[in-house]
Amino acid sequence: MLETERLKIRRFEDSDVDGVHLMRSDPEVMRYIRETLKERSESAEWMRKISARWDTDGIGYCALVERSTGEFAGWCGLWQVPETGEIEVGYAIARSKWKMGYATEAAEAVVGHGFSSLGLDHIVALAYPENSASINVMQKLGMTYVETGTFYGKRLVKYSVRSDEWRNGFARRENERNAASN
Repeated sequence: MLETERLKIRRFEDSDVDGVHLMRSDPEVMRYIRETLKERSESAEWMRKISARWDTDGIGYCALVERSTGEFAGWCGLWQVPETGEIEVGYAIARSKWKMGYATEAAEAVVGHGFSSLGLDHIVALAYPENSASINVMQKLGMTYVETGTFYGKRLVKYSVRSDEWRNGFARRENERNAASN
């Protein structure tokens, strides 16, 4: 579907279930996401449910695969927030791939896709207030704090970026990257 400098972002495949289960059963990875899953079959079922949304809604989560190694690195995608109907970007990275910038890299590609291909007006992101790593990704995406509220039955912060803000910020980020590489 999408590619970045280091990642392939594609729909889940059956071969991803072990990588997904490794993440979904890891309390540290799931700490700020949701409950851990004990059985591999639960992770496979989660993948099926997530993947079905592509057919019904045209959005969903994708596998993140390292281009250089082919290793499963996590997931990222767009999802509809039940309480507001807004589209959010979500991401989770395998613990062995933490601190490599993959969440920002993948989320940037997915948000760009949401604006350029899906024509979205704005995209939000949600996190526990104490999840500073996720909030840092949101800020790198040019998102700004909107509110703290109840989403998915939890008290979460909401950040947002509008399409025009994204385009201006993306152009600036590209110029900074180009200047740094010269």
